[in-house]
Amino acid sequence: MNHKTPFGPLHPPEKIEQKRVDAVHRALRWCETILSSTLWTPIIVGNSISLQRTINEQTIELFPLEAAYVDLGMKSRFAADHLPIHLNNSNACVRSTHSRPRPLHTDMIASMMLLLGRNEFNPAAVPRTLHSILTAEQRTSLPPPPPARQPYVPGRPSTSGREFLPESRILGLTRQNPNTIFTIQFEKRDGTLRNMTARIGVWNDVNGDENNTRVAEEAMSYNPADYNLKAVFDMENSQYRTIATDRVTMIAIGESTYRTTSYNE
Repeated sequence: MNHKTPFGPLHPPEKIEQKRVDAVHRALRWCETILSSTLWTPIIVGNSISLQRTINEQTIELFPLEAAYVDLGMKSRFAADHLPIHLNNSNACVRSTHSRPRPLHTDMIASMMLLLGRNEFNPAAVPRTLHSILTAEQRTSLPPPPPARQPYVPGRPSTSGREFLPESRILGLTRQNPNTIFTIQFEKRDGTLRNMTARIGVWNDVNGDENNTRVAEEAMSYNPADYNLKAVFDMENSQYRTIATDRVTMIAIGESTYRTTSYNE
């Protein structure tokens, strides 16, 4: 069934619950309300309407209907974890800093309309990938970035004295149980123990978004295996994380549980 929206027709998949469809419609109506009192200019392309404005000779374009596609698990030109925003006709790679619960992309587009819809806005609230819209004075006024993490030296042994399961067993168990939710306790590089409910593999979440830990590993700037790490999806925080495969004190996977005397309940 086609739904008429302020930014073009929308055909939600039947599998999407009505509650989510209604939330997306509310967000699109919010975008329409914001539009009337801001400097955004509607641009009609085919059956959809985007919003555009120029700030300091940089052109920003928002795509509310594409945001709705992402929210409803429909095919979109934009990745599920990116906001549908162009900067000078290229993907601006804007991502939300909140992942649990993940905000609606349509709500976030409305927030961007509010943030950048007037001549005066807060430079510190502008996403890093849009900093080119700021003046030199505005960039100078930005707070300093957080300090860089200290590099980890691969192969550095643990000094905690804890007993760990053989790394070969951990890697073997994760290979033998693909797409399985498991619990694990491991020692972080700072010496503290971390408990996690995680998953490795490829699957679609309740919103239809694909999660793929292999792709997440390939996107990293280093090879996790060189550091005795493995990318997993943290089920509690809905984020990709790494586990230390050489410092595991307990793993419960499949129908088996393995632990050492250093496991801390």
